[in-house]
Amino acid sequence: MAINLKEIIANGLLEICEWKPLDKITVKQVLEKTGVSRQSFYNHFIDMDDLIHYIYDSKVVPKYNSKNLDMNFYKNLVESFDNMRKYKKFMIQACKMEGQNCLKDYIFTHCEEFDLQFHQKLYGSQPMPESLKLATIYHAHASSSMSLSWILSGMGVSSEEMARLICQMRGVGMEALFKDGAHPGNPYEIRE
Repeated sequence: MAINLKEIIANGLLEICEWKPLDKITVKQVLEKTGVSRQSFYNHFIDMDDLIHYIYDSKVVPKYNSKNLDMNFYKNLVESFDNMRKYKKFMIQACKMEGQNCLKDYIFTHCEEFDLQFHQKLYGSQPMPESLKLATIYHAHASSSMSLSWILSGMGVSSEEMARLICQMRGVGMEALFKDGAHPGNPYEIRE
C-alpha cells in the first residue's frame, strides 16, 4: 500500500492545531511532527494555505467536488457540518485567519464553483439561464456566510438544523428556475 504523504502532513497539522494556534504553526513544525522532508512537503503543497485548503477539501467537504454532482445535497451537507465539528479547533482558527488565500475566501470560491457545476448538471445540456446563474451565486455566498457565522460562533446549532436551514433558504424560487431544465423541481428538497 502506498504511503499518502498528503494525508500524513494534513494529519500532522491537525494534531498540532489541537494545542497550538494555527496562525503560529510553521512548515518546520509540521515537518518535525510528521518526519516528512521539506522537499516532500513542497512537492505536495505550495505553502501552508494550500495545506489548509487541502484539509478543507479532503476532510471537511470531500463530497463537494465535480466528481460528485449526482448527490443528495442535504445528506452531504449534514456530513460536512459533522466534519466541521470533528475538526472544530482547526475550522475556527482557519476561518479567523485573514489575508491572501485565506480559508474564508476559499470557501466562498469553492462553494460558488461547485454550485454552478451542480446546477448546470441538473439543468442539462442547455446553458442555464442567467437568472438561475445569478440565483446560484447568491445562494452560494449566502450559504457560505451562514456557515462561517456558525463556525465562528462555536457551532451551537446542530449539523442537521444547519443543513435544513440552508436547504430551505436555497430552495426558495428554485422550482421556477429549474422548470425548463432536464431535472425540474427543487434540488434542495430535503431527502434523508
